[in-house]
Amino acid sequence: MSKEKRRALFAALSLEFRKHQNATDALDDAAVAILGINRTDGRCLDIIQQNGAMTAGQLAEATGLSPGAITTILDRMEAAGYLQRVRGQEDRRKITVELTPEATRRTWEIWGPIARWSEHELGRYSDAELRFVLEFLQRGRAFIEEYGAKLRAQPPPPPAVAARRKGR
Repeated sequence: MSKEKRRALFAALSLEFRKHQNATDALDDAAVAILGINRTDGRCLDIIQQNGAMTAGQLAEATGLSPGAITTILDRMEAAGYLQRVRGQEDRRKITVELTPEATRRTWEIWGPIARWSEHELGRYSDAELRFVLEFLQRGRAFIEEYGAKLRAQPPPPPAVAARRKGR
């Protein structure tokens, strides 16, 4: 493949990644609207769904939110019927948060078709191709997490710059 064709292929892949991310973002907006929650609540729901029962502190660490913000989210999500606090069997002081059966049912109604489509589509690829895709996604996620941490560690702009950015 010529350098020019390879550059064009890289550009097409880059654009497709961005379009995929935007489509996922729009889907998430629609999903949380159907669930009657906000995006931060939806992110917390997803983290708990991925990791299983966890403490409020673990959720705060996973999201980067303050313990106070997590408490507010948990109260709201518990009232909505999506999360439940469970007291530990051995240590009654330890409380974990887990999805309710209603949350599992409702989220599967929304994301189940994507899971089924993905399983069908991935079935078309060889084990070696699947390992390649998995490695690419894992390496990409690791890079994005590391780069995001670097961006978050940057100091905020001086007040005059921040005001100009806001159009003041």
